[in-house]
Amino acid sequence: MLYDRPYMREPDYRPSKLKPLYWLLGSIVGVFIIQNLIWNWFQSPSFQLYFSLTIFGVQKGFIWNFLTYSFLHGGIIHLLINGLMIFWLGRILINLLGVQRFFTLYGISIFLGAVAWFILNYWKGSNASVVGASAGVMGLLVAFAMHFPNRPIQILLFFVIPVKVTPKALVVVLVIIDGVGLFLNELAPIASGIPIAHSAHLGGMLGGWVFVKFILNKEFSLNTGNIKPPKWFTSKKTSNASTGGFRINFTNRSQLQQEVNRILDKINTQGFGSLTEEERNTLDKAKEILNR
Repeated sequence: MLYDRPYMREPDYRPSKLKPLYWLLGSIVGVFIIQNLIWNWFQSPSFQLYFSLTIFGVQKGFIWNFLTYSFLHGGIIHLLINGLMIFWLGRILINLLGVQRFFTLYGISIFLGAVAWFILNYWKGSNASVVGASAGVMGLLVAFAMHFPNRPIQILLFFVIPVKVTPKALVVVLVIIDGVGLFLNELAPIASGIPIAHSAHLGGMLGGWVFVKFILNKEFSLNTGNIKPPKWFTSKKTSNASTGGFRINFTNRSQLQQEVNRILDKINTQGFGSLTEEERNTLDKAKEILNR
């Protein structure tokens, strides 16, 4: 039956399944406490120097900074926003992807965010530093939006006004904001002084996109190291032949079950993100019909 498939079950928020997520959040909070204790009690910048991402540190061989910077934060608000976003997105994505893939997604986003920031600041000759898990959050958000582009979500604009948006629209807005911020702040000869690493945010978004397109959907061949041509590159004739204008008869349970099985097999081999909008709608409708 359709509801026996793991993809169609309601999200499983049992503590045992989400334990790795809690460990991640606990580690971030723990590092923040240590970071502030060392500074407030001993006025020592050593912890920040060894674990935040800086051009100087990487040149000294602190390669671990490309990941450890994500555990440090610039303040309680910075920590709270990132922590809540990781918790909210993490619960959904761990159920969707599994623990290993979730942390692969998060790690790639953190790393590419660091690489983007490092390249820009190395080119500028900057002595700045970057901390925070925001690049990871951006990667998680992009992956979520690629799986559920039109699912309505509610956000608090300015932390006060509730606004309903789609994940796809939210990502577009954030890309525009960070793109503008990149040019007006990080790339400008005289920076605005706002301590936001827009380049790291954009790098994190790239990490989420890379994960879904080339890892989750298996469009990157581990055997050959070649990226397969994108779907839009294939001929229209081939695409039309595969669909043939076929429409599902939702009153025929046997035909509907066959189509559902085909879609679920596609998820198994190519990932949820490979589904077309029509296939997603078919799954939603089929769930209601076949579970009666």
